[in-house]
Amino acid sequence: MINWSSPFERLRPRMNDIIGDGGILKEVVQPGEGPPVPENASVLIHYSGFLEYSDQPFETTTHLKYPQMMKLGRDVTLAGLELGLLTMKKGEFSRFLLQPQYAYGEMGCPPFIPTAAVVLYEVQILDYLDSGQVDDFITMSLEQQNTVPMSTLLEVVNTLRSFGNRFFNQNRYYNAKDREHRVI
Repeated sequence: MINWSSPFERLRPRMNDIIGDGGILKEVVQPGEGPPVPENASVLIHYSGFLEYSDQPFETTTHLKYPQMMKLGRDVTLAGLELGLLTMKKGEFSRFLLQPQYAYGEMGCPPFIPTAAVVLYEVQILDYLDSGQVDDFITMSLEQQNTVPMSTLLEVVNTLRSFGNRFFNQNRYYNAKDREHRVI
């Protein structure tokens, strides 16, 4: 018997509906460890996006030696990808099948993404930092910063130091210097 279904249709039964409307389906290929990525985190990920019937990604970060740290709510532009990242854990590798309303919409993104395209993203969470508290601290006035509990201040400093160390290890010295300056 010949199976006439499309590659994405064959993938769907192995996937879980993560928001309940069928718009974002997820398959965990390799489980991660620890808690899921928190809102407002900064994530270090490798990802590749595919159109159906295509073996080559239309976008990928897998060729980068040091993938960019992406801030949720700011740097991740696809709603479906951001919602999917919030279900992942450190070290996890998953696939997400995104319907157009959670990806590139009805218009697509010519010439690479056709209209109303369903896309597949393969994502691996290499690491994340819970940077929401840092963001909140930085937006405070100096007077407000001086009133935060010492435990909060230490968490902010440790997160900023982690960013600085990561940039230093990637030979991104300007970024490392900026983070260490904020620590001081």
